[in-house]
Amino acid sequence: MNSLDPAGLRFVAFDFDGTLTDYVQADTAALRDLHAHCALSTPFGEFLTRAVDEIMAFHARVEAGLGDPLHMDEERLGRTLNACGVTCTPGHLHLYTQALLRATVPMPGAADLLTALRARGVPLALLSNAYDGPAQRARIHACFPEQPFDVIVIAGETGHLKPHPRPFQAMLDRLELPAGGGVYVGDSPTHDVEGAVKVGLPAFLVHPHPRVQDRARRLGAAAVAANLDEVGALLALSTSA
Repeated sequence: MNSLDPAGLRFVAFDFDGTLTDYVQADTAALRDLHAHCALSTPFGEFLTRAVDEIMAFHARVEAGLGDPLHMDEERLGRTLNACGVTCTPGHLHLYTQALLRATVPMPGAADLLTALRARGVPLALLSNAYDGPAQRARIHACFPEQPFDVIVIAGETGHLKPHPRPFQAMLDRLELPAGGGVYVGDSPTHDVEGAVKVGLPAFLVHPHPRVQDRARRLGAAAVAANLDEVGALLALSTSA
């Protein structure tokens, strides 16, 4: 906490997936709905494993310049369903998307934390490491329909994903505030902590695993927390006069 000026905290910024909402949980729920709709003979566990493998393979193809990042659901679900003998249709994609929106809910403590910060007049920003801006904004709105954020930046729209400094700088430019005046809260030592530190933005890691916390400290995290309630306590200290 020594790297922060408690009286001078002028904004708080957040990662989305893994920090304010549980993407894995939402994705699993949406895949379960799709599996049931298709009445697949493949057990759901096998179907889920295949879907996870396909999304990781998709990210690898995009990083290698071999895939269109905006076709993630189409490619990933198409390959997953095809392995089960089903041709993916627009109807399947729509069913998955709507189920994902329904299942995208705040992490425990997220809504209370954002409400408390807003009540204290602290500007809020969100920087999400996603490819598809419109689709991700729909998920953000589904999760937080009260729209608590003053600034929302989707990394893919900047041409780079975290930890590249460009998405972080785009967020700071939109806020029109200096990096040293705020803090960034995320769950990834590499994408969130390392990326924020590159632009001089103090970073809080929120993750329950001690090894992940230790890695974040080595990468320069200003603080670590096991959950958002702990983040709230840290921010309350940071913003007190």
